[in-house]
Amino acid sequence: MFSFGKPSKSSFAEQLIQTLTDADPNCSFEFDEENFQIVRQDQGGGISLANIYKEHCSLKRVEREANLARLAGVFLNQGEELPPDFEEAKSHLRPKIWSRSTFDLMELRNRLEGSEPIDVPLFPLGGHLYSSLVYDTEHAMRSLSKTDLDQWGVTYYEAFEIACRNLEETSIMHAKIGEGFYSSMTGDNYDSSRVLLVNRIQSMEVNGEHVAVVPQRDAMFVAGTADESSLRIMFDLTDETASEEIRPLCPLPLILEKSEWVDWSPPRNHVLRAKFDDLELRYLSPLYGEQKSLLDQLVEFEDELAFPASYSVVQMEGTEELLSYSVVGEGVETLLPKSQYVIFMTEAGIAASGRWDYVSDVLGSLLNLVESMYPPRYRISSFPSQTMLEEIGTIEPFED
Repeated sequence: MFSFGKPSKSSFAEQLIQTLTDADPNCSFEFDEENFQIVRQDQGGGISLANIYKEHCSLKRVEREANLARLAGVFLNQGEELPPDFEEAKSHLRPKIWSRSTFDLMELRNRLEGSEPIDVPLFPLGGHLYSSLVYDTEHAMRSLSKTDLDQWGVTYYEAFEIACRNLEETSIMHAKIGEGFYSSMTGDNYDSSRVLLVNRIQSMEVNGEHVAVVPQRDAMFVAGTADESSLRIMFDLTDETASEEIRPLCPLPLILEKSEWVDWSPPRNHVLRAKFDDLELRYLSPLYGEQKSLLDQLVEFEDELAFPASYSVVQMEGTEELLSYSVVGEGVETLLPKSQYVIFMTEAGIAASGRWDYVSDVLGSLLNLVESMYPPRYRISSFPSQTMLEEIGTIEPFED
């Protein structure tokens, strides 16, 4: 049953189905190869295999059989009833961090398929992450819905405070490198969630303001804004961790401002700015591609939806530098991705082009963030005036 080497996707699915049916012969599963998921025929619903397959392949061969048994235990207990009494349940609450794209792109798919909206309370953590609540037992980690909280008679904020306190009371292990770089390495599936323990992070001694990255579920890195060597370690480890693609979250940094996390990039003249810009581009590019594919399909059904512009990436000639750009055509109401450059096109050719920050300043109220979309898009309902185009100008690398 268990072969040498890395199992193929279909082999992994077959092994997991066999382990599931061995554990509970009354359950029936089949492999949905197109969507890479296992479908439970007796109850409906699918189990996505993408992340757990990557995680499984990263294990040593001798560890994989035990991992299959563990996964089977988790999946077979997913339908376990929650305690009706919140007092009984609250010790099992934990906060969980998600990539925002996980839910926002799922919502687009639901709109396309006519499915119900997701009933999970989600609160932004910066611009690229969400926090939520889970009910955690030795068998499974179950996301809590608004319906679950309503049945307990508690608000999200009340439950979230308890969940964070529960996490803070658990053991924690972290490594310190140099004078001000920290890496959480507890390995209990909640290292990324510890970014929410603000008081604990504030106690970490760094040079400058606290900056954090949670590139995947089992990683959290902290450094200081004025510590170039620690920021360089953060970038290198983030780049390495993000490339592993196991339980990925977001490789983009956050800064702690008045006990709140907000998005951060090094100043434009910072020695590491280009590296972080490249990391952002590589992270957002595939997300924008998936989002555009879904929006292109939705345009056919929702007349009020504007044209979704592409998030395009080019490599500068003679260098390894990448840059992103998007195009606004004259006479086309556009949903514009937040690219590094924006190009304005007329029938005669390029009318103007400029960096995002400058373009957005010139356009002002013509450019409006669509709050419900991630990756972020901005609606441009009318083409800029000639005065605006002249003010934007045409700069490299998009000169005629």
